[in-house]
Amino acid sequence: MRRSALSGALAGALLFAGARHARAQGPDERGQFSGGAELRVLSFDGLPSVKRLRQLSLPIGAMASYRRLTVDLGTAWASTELTRADGGHHTADHLTDTQVRGAYVFGRDAVVATVLVNLPTGPRQASALDYTVIGAVSPTFLGFPVAGYASGFSVTGGLAGATRAGDWSVGAAGSIRLNGQFTPYVDSAGPIVYKPGVEARIRGGADGLVGSSRLSFGLTFSTFGDDQVGLSGGTGRGQYRPGPRWLAEGALIAPVGKATLNLAAWDFHRASGDTTGASLGNHENLVGGDLMLSVPLSPGLALEPVVAGRASKPQTGSGRMIGFGTGVRIRLADTATLTPVARYDTGSITDASGTRNSLHGWYASALLRTTF
Repeated sequence: MRRSALSGALAGALLFAGARHARAQGPDERGQFSGGAELRVLSFDGLPSVKRLRQLSLPIGAMASYRRLTVDLGTAWASTELTRADGGHHTADHLTDTQVRGAYVFGRDAVVATVLVNLPTGPRQASALDYTVIGAVSPTFLGFPVAGYASGFSVTGGLAGATRAGDWSVGAAGSIRLNGQFTPYVDSAGPIVYKPGVEARIRGGADGLVGSSRLSFGLTFSTFGDDQVGLSGGTGRGQYRPGPRWLAEGALIAPVGKATLNLAAWDFHRASGDTTGASLGNHENLVGGDLMLSVPLSPGLALEPVVAGRASKPQTGSGRMIGFGTGVRIRLADTATLTPVARYDTGSITDASGTRNSLHGWYASALLRTTF
């Protein structure tokens, strides 16, 4: 409930993006527009309730800069279908929430202030069937483009600072997110009302040159206030406090002849949440990484084969997945780039009893980015 995939770039977690962007903007490059399509399909063998999940997402985004101010927005339309083991199926078709962010650079790229507003353009009072489908694609391990359609109105304020240290940039950022009450779905008893607590996040990171390669890494800590949930108009509300979360990230960009190697890895840990002082035992550790080689074939064409993998270890059970694919980066013009990508994934999910269930599927996308 807390977050859609589109709002993953929390304002204030951006240590260097705002500063780099301010330096990169020239008088003839004041904005960007991006859009495209993403399709994700996963099939499961042996799960008692789900046979297949399919999602088509049409994301769209825009960015504009004026001197020290940058404003960007993004949203998506998504269609998600769940096919049950008995052959029945249901599809949830909705627009997602819309994120609007403003960033202002102070001084010589030293400090960036950001404000992110989540506008509740996603489904209001979704049906119980729709919510079941949306919940099925929410685990990060599965890798669906839109992991949540709606999270209600919220405002996030953040402040990030960075400084040079030789060939390195080091920085820190902090942000606070205030959330409004919303109704994620309606069940047989009536509308369910959810009020997330305050979210606070701090991040530290570094980015620099090691020989001819660029290395970056960061560490993010998030903590949450108490969430309130209950029937609309009811007198009783349940209380839930999500556990704190840690995210460690690292990336390496290195030349390999005429090609460029991109290596990224991350480790996400979520501590158990609690309700009325009792732990729910829902902690999880999720690790992942990908290796991509960008091989130029011509001045306007590059082939980008990729290998990606992830492993999940929740409170009970486990999951593993590995994918192989390739992308093609096509420069259509000086101001337009098209990037089609295709990948095949295979893996397994092991339940609490130790039963292993295989999964397989694929991902395909085509994204267009233009500058103006």
